[in-house]
Amino acid sequence: MQNIRSFLEAIKFSHTIFALPFALLAASLAFRESKFEPIKIVWIILAMVGARTWAMAINRVVDAQFDALNPRTSSRAVASGSISKKSMLLFGFLGAAVFILSAFALSTVAFYCSIPVLLILASYSYTKRFTFFCHYWLGLCLSLAPLGAWVALRGTLPTQLFLLMGGITSWVGGFDIIYALQDVHFDSQNGLNSIPSRWGSETALWIARVSHIVAALFFAAFGVVYHLGAVYFIGLFAAVVLMIQQHMIVRKGSLENINFAFFNLNGWIAVLLFLAATLSIWFEPVS
Repeated sequence: MQNIRSFLEAIKFSHTIFALPFALLAASLAFRESKFEPIKIVWIILAMVGARTWAMAINRVVDAQFDALNPRTSSRAVASGSISKKSMLLFGFLGAAVFILSAFALSTVAFYCSIPVLLILASYSYTKRFTFFCHYWLGLCLSLAPLGAWVALRGTLPTQLFLLMGGITSWVGGFDIIYALQDVHFDSQNGLNSIPSRWGSETALWIARVSHIVAALFFAAFGVVYHLGAVYFIGLFAAVVLMIQQHMIVRKGSLENINFAFFNLNGWIAVLLFLAATLSIWFEPVS
C-alpha cells in the first residue's frame, strides 16, 4: 500500500479532478437523449484514471533531468531516485492498458481513437522544449476528456462541444501560466519555454487574466448552445468568482499560495461546472 501511495503521489493522482468532471458532464449530455447506462460511467471513470496515470508517468520520466535540477521539484519520486524510471514507465503503461481496455468496452470508435489520444497526452511533456504555448497544449489535452466521453457514447463529433473544449483549454492555460510563475527563473536559465519566462511575470499574469475571460465566454456560449438553464449559469458565475479569487491571491505578490490557487480553487471550478451543468441537464426543462 505504501508503494501504491508513492506512485499515486508521484503522478499527482488527485489532479484527475481537473478533467474527470468534464468527461462526466459530456456523458450527462449524451444520456440526455438516450438510455442511461451506469456501467458506461464506470468505464469512463476508469478510462480517465488510466489516461491520467499514463500522461503523468510519462511526464515524470521525460522531465526527470530538469526536475532533479529544480529545487522546487527535486524531491519528486523519479527525480530523487526513490522510484526508478523503469518502474514509473511500467506504471504508466499499466495506465495506458486500462485506458485502452476501457475504450474497447465503451465502443469500437473509442477503441480506435485510444492510441492517438495516448500519443497526444504524452506529447505534452515535450512541449516546453520548443514552444511557450505549452500551457494551452496542456489545456487541449484536458479538453479531450469531454470529447472522448461523447464520442465513446454517441459515436459522433458535435461541433458545439468545441465550445466546452475551448473553455477548458483557455481555463487550464490560464491557471498553468500562474503555476509556471514559480519556475520563471529556472526555465529561463535552462532553456525551457513558458509564457512567464518569455515575457516576464507581469505580462504573464495579464495573459492568464485574458485567458480566463475567454474561458468564461466559451463556457457561457456552451450553456447557451446546449440550452442549459439558470442553474448552470449560477454555477458558472460562482466558477468565475473563483477564477477571480486565484488572480487576487497571486496579485498580492506572494507565490506561497499558488498551490492553493492551482489545486483547490481550480478543482472546485471543475466540480462546480459539472454539478451545475448536470443539474440543469436533468432537472431543468429544455427551452
